[in-house]
Amino acid sequence: MYLSEIEIEGFKLFKELFKAKFNEGLTVFVGENGTGKSAIIDAIRLLLNEDEYGRFGITSSDFYRDINEPSSSIGINKINIRAIFDNLSDPEQVAYLPWLDLNDTKKARLNLSVENKENNYGRYKRNIWGNETVSGIFEWELLNAINCIYLPPLRNALEKLQALRGSRLSRLIKNLSPKLEKGEKHQLEKDFIEFNKKLLNDDTIKKADKSIKDNLKNTVGSVFGQDAMIQFSEVNFSRIVERLKLLFYPFLSIPNKKTDIELFRELNENSLGYNNIIYLATVLAELEGLSSEITFHKILLIEEPEAHLHPQLQTKLLQYLQEKSKEKKIQIIVTTHSPTLAASVELTNLKLLSLNKIGEFPIFTSLSKCGLTDNSKFFLYRWLDITKSTLLFAKGVLLVEGIAEALIIPELAKKHILDLSDKFKQEPTPKILDDFGISVINMGGIYFDHFMQIFKGYKIDKNGIINKEIEKINIRCSGLTDNDPEKETKPTKENPEIGKNRILYLVDELNKNSNSTRLFSNLKTFEYDLAMEGNNLVSMIEVFLSFVDTNGSIKTTLESYKNDDWNKKNDIDKANASKFLLDQLEQGRFAVKGLYAQKLAKKLNEGKIQLEIPKYIKETFNWLLKPHLKGE
Repeated sequence: MYLSEIEIEGFKLFKELFKAKFNEGLTVFVGENGTGKSAIIDAIRLLLNEDEYGRFGITSSDFYRDINEPSSSIGINKINIRAIFDNLSDPEQVAYLPWLDLNDTKKARLNLSVENKENNYGRYKRNIWGNETVSGIFEWELLNAINCIYLPPLRNALEKLQALRGSRLSRLIKNLSPKLEKGEKHQLEKDFIEFNKKLLNDDTIKKADKSIKDNLKNTVGSVFGQDAMIQFSEVNFSRIVERLKLLFYPFLSIPNKKTDIELFRELNENSLGYNNIIYLATVLAELEGLSSEITFHKILLIEEPEAHLHPQLQTKLLQYLQEKSKEKKIQIIVTTHSPTLAASVELTNLKLLSLNKIGEFPIFTSLSKCGLTDNSKFFLYRWLDITKSTLLFAKGVLLVEGIAEALIIPELAKKHILDLSDKFKQEPTPKILDDFGISVINMGGIYFDHFMQIFKGYKIDKNGIINKEIEKINIRCSGLTDNDPEKETKPTKENPEIGKNRILYLVDELNKNSNSTRLFSNLKTFEYDLAMEGNNLVSMIEVFLSFVDTNGSIKTTLESYKNDDWNKKNDIDKANASKFLLDQLEQGRFAVKGLYAQKLAKKLNEGKIQLEIPKYIKETFNWLLKPHLKGE
């Protein structure tokens, strides 16, 4: 069995009914801050009586409160949480008979409601039941047979691993210890009893023991005096293991195969990141050691496993968790803000939470349910590197083909945002795309069909039938693609050319079928269209000439172009000059498109040049920025 779905209503930021689904093995929740990732984890903990929630209960702040309604400060009337467990085996169906779904015996349901009304002890009334029978007898043994462990985002691994009552290390050892008949002592207890006997025969201990007794007798006399004896304090198995602590050594292969304890160090001498890994390893070992006779399901909840870990360790850790979840049948649910982790996990494991606007309710998206073909799933898994995976945490996405657009588009956006400054809702006035949470993603090609499938909200099958009942990432996505006509053409607005770009079909298709995704195209290529706009050729040629170190015909031609006023030229003249500049960027001994884009972007950033923005780029800016305009 495994936790397949949770329904939440009235809890924290979930006013209305919210549903989230989980994988049988590893599930990774990603998304920007404030989208409800931690709230989902807390709802699971509350429902399954995870030890910290079981101990401390809930507070008034757990009840949903509308941030726009001062009168709602006391919160909503009731919290409702329901879990659905799926794929129950035959023995589990027998054990969880009171929870079974009557229409599907492989499913079980667990419900919890909490009323927003404190009793005389300051606690809130809870009601928990299986399936649909609210008034039925609830068997706590069934709930306790689901073992849930929670690792918070700010983990104090050192505290959890030190020698104390209820430590993770002591729990692990107790779980792994063999079962004993009633009255039988564990071997450790026997050893410590023998140790105490030897202790009492030590001359130094005898002297100390006698000295204490003599002083007690002399202080209060033989009538009122008490007896005392020195011994090792821990003789009970539970107390013995609670006094054990973990040590560390910085390498797995110890030099010269030495195993002396002197080589090991206290955990407070270790790094925070490695202590977190040791802590996690201990928790996994604890879950593995749970007896299958008393535990039907194991759930590990981890918030921000990336804490204090460098990227390579983050990737290694998540891959290990994925393997462990399958190997040991432990359901692992993770929340993260790390693009490194988002890029290293398979799409089937990724679940995205997003918000359209502040104050709106979270939207759940399972990336594998966005209508992706197997080819697209494989492609995105391979291509969602650390940079591209930032799209999973954005409020808007602008997809571009290459490095030139990725460098220059954000600089052009500054000018466009400035031109719209008096039309935005936000205060202070935004200045760059990042201020709106919009990420520019360089795909390194024309892979819009793969990337946009997770945003567009529909799928067309081979028969042309449109399915709009699929999931999507609920943010605006836009793309800029080149028309790519024949190489020697010189298109103008009055005389455009037919493009050869295979992805152009998406322009009209998205306009007709998607309310969240658009693709915009141009006359020829990014650099060509940029040169065709206003007097841009002068600044663009000036930057290019910095790469020319000879005095040949190319430099002479470019120098003559640089001295013209292109605002007064016709489109045919502009097309000829733009084509000439594009040829120099793409061919011959110059071929400096990447370096050129970098230098052009730097000049724009420093304010040393100004460029007019082509229409198709303005259109994509306007599409992405529309929700942020007054009146929208």
